[in-house]
Amino acid sequence: MVGSLLNHRQQIGMVVVSVVLATLAMLSVKMVLASQKVMTKPSQGAPALKGEVDPTKLKGEGDGRINILLLGVGGEAHAGGSLTDTIMVASIDPIHKDVAMLSIPRDLYVKIPGYGQAKINAAGTYGGPELSKQVVEKILDLPIHYYVQADFSTFKQAVDTVGGVNVAPESPLYDPEYPCDNETQYCKFSLKAGPQRLDGATALKYVRCRHGACEGDFGRAARQQEVLLALRKEMLDAKTLTNPLKIAGLVDAVGDHVRMDLSPEELRKLATIVKDVKTDTIVTKVLTNQPDGLLVNGSDRFPGAGSILLPKAGSFDYTEIQGLVHTIFADAYLKKEAPKVEVTNAAGVPGLAAKLSTQLTAYSYQVVATTSADTLQAATTLVDYTGGTKPYTLRYLQQRFKAQIIKGESSQKPASGADVVIMVGKDYQQPTQP
Repeated sequence: MVGSLLNHRQQIGMVVVSVVLATLAMLSVKMVLASQKVMTKPSQGAPALKGEVDPTKLKGEGDGRINILLLGVGGEAHAGGSLTDTIMVASIDPIHKDVAMLSIPRDLYVKIPGYGQAKINAAGTYGGPELSKQVVEKILDLPIHYYVQADFSTFKQAVDTVGGVNVAPESPLYDPEYPCDNETQYCKFSLKAGPQRLDGATALKYVRCRHGACEGDFGRAARQQEVLLALRKEMLDAKTLTNPLKIAGLVDAVGDHVRMDLSPEELRKLATIVKDVKTDTIVTKVLTNQPDGLLVNGSDRFPGAGSILLPKAGSFDYTEIQGLVHTIFADAYLKKEAPKVEVTNAAGVPGLAAKLSTQLTAYSYQVVATTSADTLQAATTLVDYTGGTKPYTLRYLQQRFKAQIIKGESSQKPASGADVVIMVGKDYQQPTQP
């Protein structure tokens, strides 16, 4: 099953986005939203969803993409139904039409504003999807423009509406600790190996089982992806798209058990972008505690907190995670401008230029040189040699360094060929971790 997880990773981003968003937008979104069941208070929205935007409207690197927090909860019928079992960020580049996905484990131990320290899946219980957005933004150093939250019933009803899904487990499954519907007892779950078609109730058990022969969280993740692919196939099948009853059923499934803060117009624009994304270009990453991962088990650091995960870099130190995030979620406008920058240490702090070079490289800047100034300076400045032709780069750097922009003469452009030279002064302060 772990092998199938790896095989499906290149497709899961498109599956989640297209099933939850694009399909909704194409299948009578007006009818759903008219019932006021789906859309909550609209967010401020993603500037990049509106096309080319004024650089001054962008707050920081990542605003050149459309970043959506995808949340999965048990729902009212399940114990702990408000706890978030699935936390993923889907990020869409509207210029280059690519998608990247990052999965965040529910056991990541974080600081939740107003509530102290807890597992990240508790944020939704304390303050709903809005608080989850706030926490994820801080951890990833990434603007989260929207959220979509769905519960188990959405999945189950959607599968039944399309008439079931085809799966093919490689080996028999058996979970002696699968929870009964009342969530107070165990109802053993088993399934034979090989190709078969599942109804909604069985498909839900198939993607939820994790004990016994269900291969833990990795096996469960693989089956979730397998069924999402199968569900997408059924939903996009001509027999579904041309069947009014099936379309109405899908709308009902979404309307009763999904919450989002996208407007109807944003959904339509998003559907237009997503339909042009090629499956084989999708990038997916999972934060793990594997040897090459960025997390570690943290129970020994916080006794009494239960089974928790912490950043490998240190408790609540998300710099490595943020570097990964901005590598896979490269800002669309930065990619388009492809800026070359030189970092000059004019603050007198040993190693500062090299450290900033590493961070900026992760954020998709091309650092062509790092130097030390002969004379220290109090304030950080940006020397622009582009004549203002890279406005997004200047905006992002100005925001990051809180610096004044100085026009550089083309005849004095540095030997490195940098478009912008960052003169880091004594006033520069490293961002604090949440």
